[in-house]
Amino acid sequence: MPDAASAGEPRPLTLPATLSITSASIGLLAALLAFGMSSAPGWRELRWFAVCATFAALFNLANAPLTTTVSESTLELASRLSLFFGGLHAATWFKYAATYENRRLSRGESTWVVVGLVVALFTLVPGALLEDRIVPRPVPFLGVTYADSPPTPLGVAATTYYIASVGFLFVRALRRRLRGDVGSTTHAIALGAVVMGAVHDALAASDVIRSPYILDLSLVVFVLAVGGSITSRFVASARALEASSHELAAAQQELVKKERLAALGELAAVVAHEVRNPLAVVFNATAGLRRAQPGSADHLALVSIVQEEAERLRDIVSDLLEFARPRPPVLAATSFDEIVRGAVDTACSVVGVDASDVVVELHDDVGYVTCDDRLVRQAVVNLVTNALQSTGRRVPVRVGIAEDHGRKMIAVRIADDGEGVSDELRERIFTPFFSTRPKGTGLGLVVVRRCADAHGGDVVLRATPGGGATFELQLPRRDP
Repeated sequence: MPDAASAGEPRPLTLPATLSITSASIGLLAALLAFGMSSAPGWRELRWFAVCATFAALFNLANAPLTTTVSESTLELASRLSLFFGGLHAATWFKYAATYENRRLSRGESTWVVVGLVVALFTLVPGALLEDRIVPRPVPFLGVTYADSPPTPLGVAATTYYIASVGFLFVRALRRRLRGDVGSTTHAIALGAVVMGAVHDALAASDVIRSPYILDLSLVVFVLAVGGSITSRFVASARALEASSHELAAAQQELVKKERLAALGELAAVVAHEVRNPLAVVFNATAGLRRAQPGSADHLALVSIVQEEAERLRDIVSDLLEFARPRPPVLAATSFDEIVRGAVDTACSVVGVDASDVVVELHDDVGYVTCDDRLVRQAVVNLVTNALQSTGRRVPVRVGIAEDHGRKMIAVRIADDGEGVSDELRERIFTPFFSTRPKGTGLGLVVVRRCADAHGGDVVLRATPGGGATFELQLPRRDP
């Protein structure tokens, strides 16, 4: 034993102790990183690598006192802990290897692991696997003396058992590599290093060779080799993800392009259909005007027809422009009452009904709201127009404002008592160019949806009690 031990004089850490602590730090860091990464899909096996690396680090820490000036009881405990954590490391390698290969432990492997764990527990029993005495083993060329407990015959058998365990895993990893599994290369390197280090240290502990323990360094090779493999795999996954992201972006651009072309074709069909009919009526009326006596009843009727169809063309063009040229919202403080009342008046004028066909229920405390008044006004016009033109309507359309102070939302609610919207049509009514009316362009509700999205709001459709449909344009309440 070192003289300083008996004198109780401390001295700096030896080179082997420093290497043991450094190796343990590397192992614990690798275990922490592996455990953090193991929560990601496809990286579950890293949990068992983290366990292996943790036991390797604890083995290294247990070896740190063996060349320092500590008490014999501390050296005996360190010797037992070293063999204990070495056994746990060997046992958990089986589980890590099986998880890496995406399989369960075989019955033979499970039995082998259980026996190894039992043997490891016996290591903690004083005198079972290690003798209750400390034997100094000087290594002159390093200027240090190892002091640890020599193994009992059962301890020699346990050490052989552990070395055989790692050796078996090494042979299997080598066979997998020879069969073309590139990922097994690092496992074969790591296990080979551990086998060589374990055999060397067993010979050194038996005084067959005069050499320092090197299993600490072998376990660092294990951590660095497998950790490097994990890093390479992570980089490859990141590059694959980046490539997939680029491919997805390109596919999305191509999809958007195709959707635009499809929408353009649909738009052309709508324009051709909607514009052709009014133009045919105008041409027929014009031909009749040439024959009609100016000021006669026929003349006035034909002029009225021309005006009606011209207004219809104007509405079609307005809807198409609203759809084809969306613009970002221009937010400003606006009287919400004025927006709704103005939109109701416009809708009544467009449909050609009296103001009494709409009942407006507003309250005085709404005040000013920050929004794009043009977008909101057009959206309300479209909703009120649809309600006024709903099939089967018998009573006036009801328009009101509702506030949700908890969600900080304000909504315009338009309700009619018509036939309502069937479940089959609910998912289609916001599709561009879809309309249930012969003269509709199918763009009115699209403009409403666009207004809601531009403000960060929503459009909600509910059934009106007693029959009909209630549309609610919900907007965030942004007070000026």
